[in-house]
Amino acid sequence: MANFKFDGNLINISGDISISESHSLYNFLSNLPVSGEDISVDLSMAEMWDSSTAQILIAWTKSLKRKVVWKNIPKAMKRDLKLMGLAGLFKEEEK
Repeated sequence: MANFKFDGNLINISGDISISESHSLYNFLSNLPVSGEDISVDLSMAEMWDSSTAQILIAWTKSLKRKVVWKNIPKAMKRDLKLMGLAGLFKEEEK
């Protein structure tokens, strides 16, 4: 089960965010009242994902008029994004 939280300009996405939760993830992101500031997405608690997850996140990012800062992408998710050729679109914030 996916869990989504929005606090100011920080989004926390956790749990199963694979195709079984893709509709919920899409609706959550599409209805966020984001301001003109950069927005951060913390994926540290994401447990399951697939190519539909990447598609939704990329489409949402492209629809925004602000910078998205990725945080705490799980190592396995980074590996999967690299295999899909999408790692360059999910560059993490430098610490």
